[in-house]
Amino acid sequence: MRQRLLSATATALACVVLTAGGTGAAQAATAAPAHTAAPADDPTPDEQAQLRVVAAAIWNQQLADGWNMNNDVADVLSQATGAILKCSEAFALVPKPPGFIPGLTYLAKYALQLRNYFQAVQGNRTYRTCVVAASADYRTAIELASMGA
Repeated sequence: MRQRLLSATATALACVVLTAGGTGAAQAATAAPAHTAAPADDPTPDEQAQLRVVAAAIWNQQLADGWNMNNDVADVLSQATGAILKCSEAFALVPKPPGFIPGLTYLAKYALQLRNYFQAVQGNRTYRTCVVAASADYRTAIELASMGA
């Protein structure tokens, strides 16, 4: 049963990844990397709520609730999400377009699917390592980004 849930979730996420932005993998693959200059405006309240959903799935709700969901935090979440997807791909779970780095729009639009995916892989010891590694690797960066440092 759990394997079917993982497969269904992975398939759903793969579809999400391949259709990101409404024009398919080509747009996702050519999207600006997370490390490019962010727009001057911070995410909208709705985008901040969606970023919080993704952050809580990687770390926990208490930490996510304490962070200022600004553009720098969105960039760190983009990098962490990209690392998890790349790690999962290495385990042959989720195919993704080459060069794809999820940005703010992707994170906000697919927050619930990402949360469901991260929760599904947390239940599988092999894939859980992807989320655990990303949460450890990006914890300091997200704390600093939240503080505006």
